[in-house]
Amino acid sequence: MTSQRDRRPDELAGALQRAVEAQILNADQAQAVLAAERTRGKASDDDRRLPVTEALGYLGGLLALSGAVTLAIQYWRDVPTAGRLGLFAVVAVATWLVGARIDDGSASALIRLRGALWFASSAAVAALAGQVAQDVAHAGSSTVWLSAGAAAAIHAGLLWRLRDRPAQHLACLAGVLAATAGGAAGTAGGPAAVGLAVAAVGAAWVVAGWLAVLPPPVLALVGGGVAVLAGAGITMDDWPDAAPLLGLAAAAVFVAVGVATVRTPLTVVGLAGGFGYLPWTVGHFFADSLGVPLAMLLCGIALLAVTLVVLRRPSRDVPAR
Repeated sequence: MTSQRDRRPDELAGALQRAVEAQILNADQAQAVLAAERTRGKASDDDRRLPVTEALGYLGGLLALSGAVTLAIQYWRDVPTAGRLGLFAVVAVATWLVGARIDDGSASALIRLRGALWFASSAAVAALAGQVAQDVAHAGSSTVWLSAGAAAAIHAGLLWRLRDRPAQHLACLAGVLAATAGGAAGTAGGPAAVGLAVAAVGAAWVVAGWLAVLPPPVLALVGGGVAVLAGAGITMDDWPDAAPLLGLAAAAVFVAVGVATVRTPLTVVGLAGGFGYLPWTVGHFFADSLGVPLAMLLCGIALLAVTLVVLRRPSRDVPAR
């Protein structure tokens, strides 16, 4: 039995044919209307399939990664080296291949799916490189981190290529940070050197985001800022007194610069860092004093009250002189 959807193009074609015979439309106009209607029908079918396609892609990637992690936890020691490398290679290739089938002109749901799949592919490439360094080259932990981070950064960078692909931006940044940490640990060896190196990379990333060199710039500001704050915390083992002060100073700079230049992402990163580093600093230097945290609490409440009053006060136009 012919469905109503199947009858619509035939009915429209008949109506257009009658319009052409009555000289209401010419043949070219009728063909254009019929082609547009068929394209709209096909697009609506594709739109209905998008959520299912996106969900299937996420589920497939999640199952593949979960299966690899489960095998690693339960049977990793029993799996030979070739099997370990093959497992990561299969996950990396499969997630990359499915993502490569989605072009830049696809719907936003498919673009998100591609980003997630390629992020998983970069993670699998990092695991593969780290496994090669550990099981084949028998390298130390710092070299393993360096190899894994460099592989992830190169893989994600090639997929990113400085385009508006947030997931690949994050994967590239994570790879660069891992490689930097591994390299600093291998050369200098101490947590302080690792933390400073990570913070330096984060600061460079913030500057690149500020200059809009790394798209999307907002992600560069946020990711680089978080790296700076994390780097300050990594120095804690070598510099227990300086680490919270470094983190608090970095957070204060982010807030001040973000407010002064109206860059809200940088302000948010600074506030989040201050929320973590300020209690740490107070607890570290004034652990036995109740007055300091109590004074902080009262001052914070007072500042919030002043802010509320200012926000509720009606604005007044400045009279012209």
